[in-house]
Amino acid sequence: SQEAASSTCLAYVVRAFNTQKDEQRQLQPIVIVETSYTGPTHLHAPARLVVALEESHEDGDAERWLVPDISGNMPLGPCGEKVQESLAKRGMSSVRVVSVERRSLASHRWLLAHLVDMLAT
Repeated sequence: SQEAASSTCLAYVVRAFNTQKDEQRQLQPIVIVETSYTGPTHLHAPARLVVALEESHEDGDAERWLVPDISGNMPLGPCGEKVQESLAKRGMSSVRVVSVERRSLASHRWLLAHLVDMLAT
């Protein structure tokens, strides 16, 4: 139902790809699920996004790296950019990708606020 879909969020969490096989293993389930949400049979779909886990900076300054822009959007890190590019090659360019830095409390807080915003709109 519309009510159930609008109160549900599906977040796919992926990490950096080590090999092409690893990329396939992480992204293929996303492609399968996303394909199931297309077409006339799915009028109501939950909010969906891919969360790319970025490695922390070596200098430990997590606050500097992923900082929201003026409109509150978080820039994509290297893993997020690769995920977005790989999904686009699979025809999934409409799936939103966000980057979250591991071990960064600020980055995790941003993600939680972003998920709440997604559900509220």
